[in-house]
Amino acid sequence: MNMIRVNVKLIFVMTLIMAWLGTRMVSAEGPKSVRKYPIPDHGILELNVLPSWKDNIHKPQKDMFPTIIFIPAKGNDFQVLITVIWSKTGEQDFNSPVKIRTLVEQDGQNILPKAVETKLVVQQMRGVNNIGYFFSLTDKAPNPGEFRYMTRGGIAVGNLLLNATILYRVKDSESVKDALSMLREAKQNTK
Repeated sequence: MNMIRVNVKLIFVMTLIMAWLGTRMVSAEGPKSVRKYPIPDHGILELNVLPSWKDNIHKPQKDMFPTIIFIPAKGNDFQVLITVIWSKTGEQDFNSPVKIRTLVEQDGQNILPKAVETKLVVQQMRGVNNIGYFFSLTDKAPNPGEFRYMTRGGIAVGNLLLNATILYRVKDSESVKDALSMLREAKQNTK
């Protein structure tokens, strides 16, 4: 009989601990909200964004791809730039995992000579409905006011390619985790 009480108490305590850890994980990331961005002739891009992030859409010319820019509500600790790309020729596999990885590797190799790192490490990013790749590098000699750290990559979302650049000042910045999470959760609504 005592053994049953001990097991019940143990289960109760473990349940409380798991519930507490679950709420800590949610609150560490913060509440998010879906923001919708119309993409010309390609429906709506839906991004799950922290409410404290400010956004701006930059589209320099008529035939240029739009770039969504995120910054913190206060300060200048990070900047997230997402350029939304589609195939202008209707190429079906332009955003295939193989092509994205190739583009990301080429991009990283071009930047590597200016980085502290001597080897490019490309990592896979698995999303809810998509797949992509990214790398992180440290600028050898940033100018005053420039960001020292950068994470760049791309991920397929429907018939789009999200080309992302995350710039930040602190090496293990939460903004990188939040931005990568936003990319993994991205959706394209074509209805």
